[in-house]
Amino acid sequence: PASRRWLRRPQPYLAAALALLMFSPVIIWNMDNNWASIMFQSNRVKGGSEDQFAAHLLFLHLMVLLTPVGLLAAIMAVWPRTERDSSTYARRRRLFVRVFAGVPLAVFFVLSISESQRFHWTGPAWLALLPTMAWLMGQAGDFSTLARRVRAAWKPTIAVCIFLYAFVLHYVVLGIPGIPYKFLSEHYFWREATGEIEQVVAEVRQRTGQEPIVVGMSKWSVAASLSFYNRSGKPMEIRSRNMFGDSGAMYDFWYPSEPPTSLPIILVGMRDHELERTRRIPDIGRMLVQPGPIQEQRVATPDGKPLRRIYYRIAQGYLGKNP
Repeated sequence: PASRRWLRRPQPYLAAALALLMFSPVIIWNMDNNWASIMFQSNRVKGGSEDQFAAHLLFLHLMVLLTPVGLLAAIMAVWPRTERDSSTYARRRRLFVRVFAGVPLAVFFVLSISESQRFHWTGPAWLALLPTMAWLMGQAGDFSTLARRVRAAWKPTIAVCIFLYAFVLHYVVLGIPGIPYKFLSEHYFWREATGEIEQVVAEVRQRTGQEPIVVGMSKWSVAASLSFYNRSGKPMEIRSRNMFGDSGAMYDFWYPSEPPTSLPIILVGMRDHELERTRRIPDIGRMLVQPGPIQEQRVATPDGKPLRRIYYRIAQGYLGKNP
């Protein structure tokens, strides 16, 4: 009741109008494009195409996202059964946490009963809990034994997390001597990799006199990265693996189908097997005209330092999804 007086003031309505104004470009674009991004994101919440009980995975994801100590602190913030403070302020704090953190988490739990979720999707739900968790860390009142142990465990947990974050970030950016970097390098250095593919495209264009179609053979990275970094010379004609019956994410919307063509096809992948098969088609060679061998292209800095590998395969045409 004490907060309802704000409903008679202009500030909440001005804040809502400002939020709507900032979000309006997304709404307008979706209205003009059959609600494409809204439908895409809402379908992703449903998880995979097959029913899968994943409540245990949700619990594991929460432990990874928050650490075990953080998860216990979050549970205590949502259900503070040992807190003896019955003041109006304490009740309002508990209500705020349960509404803005407990309700979203309940939705994720219900969804996880039948569908698997991404581990980071629950992240925004914890924003409402962070102030309460920080408040609990600094309290020295008459709490239960579990609460005191959780509070004592925060210091080593924070120290370990800082060390791990520093180690992982240093490894991702610069690498660690003696630790292989290969499994991470395939997701980086796309600017340099795009330059190598541009050279392949130029060679095919010069040899055939035709504009080749470049097909990224992953769901997200290849086609999107090539499109983003393709800034030198003539723009490449870029498609995705939905040409071969697999998901191409946004390319399913932009290019839902590709007719048979006699233009050269250049398949590009992060791994060599991606140029041989997809999850639905065991041999994509039968959909191509004179497919060539898979070739490996090493990507390096101007001074010769190796960065990564990328794979490509050249064909003389495309026969369609049902050759």
